[in-house]
Amino acid sequence: MKPFLRLSAAAAALCAASPAAWSLTAEEAWEAWVGMAAEYGEQVTAANTSMSGGVLTASDVAVSMEMEEMTISGTLGDVTMTENGDGTVAIAIPPEFQLMMSVAPEYGEKVELNIDFAMDDLDMSAADADDGVAFTYAAPSMTFGISDMKVDGEAVPLTFTGTIGNSAGTYTKAGEGIASQFTAETLQIDFEGRDPEGSGSGKGSITMADITSSSTGQGQMFFMDPEQLPAMLKAGASMQGSTTVGATTFAVEGVDGSDNFAVSGKMDGGTGSVTLNAEQVLYAVNYTGFDVTMSGSDIPLPEVSLGMGETSFNVIFPLAQSTEPKPYMLAVGLNDVTIADGVWNMFDPGTVLPRDPATLTFNLAGTGNWLIDILDEEALANPQGMPGELHSLNISDVKLNVGGAELTADGTFTFDNSDLMTFGGMPAPDGTLRARLSGANGLLDNLVTMGFVPADQANGVKMMSGMFFRPGDGPDVLTTEIGVSPDGTVSANGIPIPLQ
Repeated sequence: MKPFLRLSAAAAALCAASPAAWSLTAEEAWEAWVGMAAEYGEQVTAANTSMSGGVLTASDVAVSMEMEEMTISGTLGDVTMTENGDGTVAIAIPPEFQLMMSVAPEYGEKVELNIDFAMDDLDMSAADADDGVAFTYAAPSMTFGISDMKVDGEAVPLTFTGTIGNSAGTYTKAGEGIASQFTAETLQIDFEGRDPEGSGSGKGSITMADITSSSTGQGQMFFMDPEQLPAMLKAGASMQGSTTVGATTFAVEGVDGSDNFAVSGKMDGGTGSVTLNAEQVLYAVNYTGFDVTMSGSDIPLPEVSLGMGETSFNVIFPLAQSTEPKPYMLAVGLNDVTIADGVWNMFDPGTVLPRDPATLTFNLAGTGNWLIDILDEEALANPQGMPGELHSLNISDVKLNVGGAELTADGTFTFDNSDLMTFGGMPAPDGTLRARLSGANGLLDNLVTMGFVPADQANGVKMMSGMFFRPGDGPDVLTTEIGVSPDGTVSANGIPIPLQ
């Protein structure tokens, strides 16, 4: 959907925001609009342009975009750019237009469809800003929909409509960079279709509130051929972007003969951000209040529900070849995970296990460096020796809470990259992992009661735990310190552990 919104925004001229530093002419606004579209890989042309009384008229304006295996094209009609006399330029386009999209993969079916756009009371302008041109727009309602969809020439019965309520945006082009901001109060998507070769049918809807996004970088990076990315990054290209969404709901259902399914859910809100340059990639997402309910003929319950209080995923990944250590990180959080009692009752009808929300979190961070250029496909495919070095690892925020048991852990390690013999090709580690385990014996006893674990095996596990754990600060609490030395010694609570 994002390319469609980009094209509609470009087609709408995405006009000027801040007070003009100096007067912008209609011709300059037109040239800047065409240039900004080109930054996004789009081509904007007019059959003719004429100037009269401070108004530029571009007749039969057409837009097109070509990406790998996909083309988008359409005609907007006449576009006018009117000098307001205060240094800004008002831009007007027809309130409705249509784009044609064709996807022709080397292997697979060819898909053709039309995308219909309509924008009510669109207010657009352009102005000088930051030694460039800023385009801004505001629209009480923008709609888009799919029509006349064909797969390998055969019509597909599908309806797809989307409505964006009270949206506003600003796109600023200065030098080789583009900065954008977008807000919308609501987004509503509805779709319905059926199998043209069978009796199956389905429908669904998605709603979102309080949407915001911002980005900076080079426009072509958003729609470029992935094979061009390494070369662009090496040439200095970069991008940063962030998005937030508020309350979200979704529902999808389908039926095919006696088979049926339904999925619905909600989310309180979420955020996402990404930074990409030649040095590193940073990526982060976070969702709160996610709940989903599923039902269907293949589910042996009236319905199954799942909830997550908070979900997070964060990555820092170095890209550049370097002789100096660079930071990395992988952090995952699944907090307050719940499942419906109906699912619990399938394997725990006696309510033996505590049904408290489960949690899984961990954070792995440290330093390392690439000895080869991983943006070079040939170097990555044929590394000479070790491709990189690991220098340190910090383990934190480890927490696993399920079935009445809880495991927490943290640790710090350094690595000797000059010693690849002691640990069989791995740089020799030096550090300690500390862990605390509570409720484990109680969980084992409950699993025995439920018949999942034989009593003798549970007792064997309890006995063996003494090799690695020692009593902690309360009943059914165990702790341990696992140490690793550069000479190859691995110990638990100071006692060496035989590895062979």
